[in-house]
Amino acid sequence: MKLSETLGVVKKTLLVFALLWGSFGWALVGDSDVVKGQEASVLFPVLDRSKPAHDHLFPILMPVEKSKPEWPPLFKQPDSPMLDDSKSDMALGNISAMDFLPAPPKISVIIDDVGYNRRGMEESLALPLPVVLAILPMTPYANQAAEAAKKQQRVTILHAPMENQRELKLGPGGLYVNMDEAAFKKVLNEDLDSVPWVQGVNNHMGSLLTTHRASMEWVMDVMAKRSLFFVDSLTDAKSVAHVVASERQIRTVTRDVFLDNVKTQSAINKQFEILIKKAHKYGAAVAIGHPYPETMHYLHERLAQPLSVQLVSIKEQLH
Repeated sequence: MKLSETLGVVKKTLLVFALLWGSFGWALVGDSDVVKGQEASVLFPVLDRSKPAHDHLFPILMPVEKSKPEWPPLFKQPDSPMLDDSKSDMALGNISAMDFLPAPPKISVIIDDVGYNRRGMEESLALPLPVVLAILPMTPYANQAAEAAKKQQRVTILHAPMENQRELKLGPGGLYVNMDEAAFKKVLNEDLDSVPWVQGVNNHMGSLLTTHRASMEWVMDVMAKRSLFFVDSLTDAKSVAHVVASERQIRTVTRDVFLDNVKTQSAINKQFEILIKKAHKYGAAVAIGHPYPETMHYLHERLAQPLSVQLVSIKEQLH
C-alpha cells in the first residue's frame, strides 16, 4: 500500500474515532471551554469555531446547555413557594407541626360595674390582662381604674347606663328613651369624657333603651365620631343595638353568657362551663361578670388553670 493511501486510512480512522468520542461530550484535545464531566445531549457534533487557534484540530463536540423541561399543558408545574427549598419556611425551620393545628376557640370576659368601690377595682385589675373592664361614668373610682388599666395596657370600655324596663335607678350619666337627640348625645359624650382611655362602650342595664332603634342610632352616631366599638350586653332579646351597629359599620359583638346572675361558686362555674361549650361550638364566646367577691374568687382561680379555650381581649372578637 502506498504511503499516501496509508495516511488517508489513518486520517479517516482518527476522524471516526474523534466523532465517536465526541458523541459522549468529550473533546479530542483539552480545552478550558468544555465543562469537565458535563453530559452531551446532542445527536450530531457541533463545531466549535469560536477560536481560530483550534481550526487545525479535529471538531470539538460541545454539549447543549441544560435547560428546565417544559411541562405539558395537562401537567403544568404548580407555582408554589415550597418548590424553592432554599427560601421556604420549612427549610428555614420556621414551620412546626403546631402551625398546622386549628386555632383554639376564643373566650372573652368583661367585668361590668367597675368604679363603685376600691376592692372591686383592685380585684378586677388583678385579673389576667385580656379581661376587659367596663367602667361606670362619674363613679368614685372610675378615673383611677381607667388610669391603672391604661398602665397595664388593658382594654377598658364605658359601661353606659341605659334605661331598663323595671325602672331601676341608673345613677349619674343615665340615658333615657324620652330624651331628644341633642340631650341624649350630650349626656353620652359627657359620660365618655368622664372615663379616660376607653376604646368602646357597652350598656349598663338598657333592657328598654336598647330596643329603641332611634336611641341606638344616636349611640352609633357618637361611636362613629369617636371611633369606638360597641358591645351589646343583650339584656333583652329584642335588643337592636348590635343590629344598628352592624348597619352603621361600627365594630360590634354580643354577650353570650352572664356569669353571676346567681352569686355562688357552683352557679358561676356552671355558667363558665356553658361559656366554654359555646366557644367550642361557635369558635368564640363572650361572658360578662361583675366585681362580686364570689366572681372575683372564681375567676382568679379558674383563669389561672389550663383551659381548652384561649382567653383573648374583646377587641379580637369584634366584627
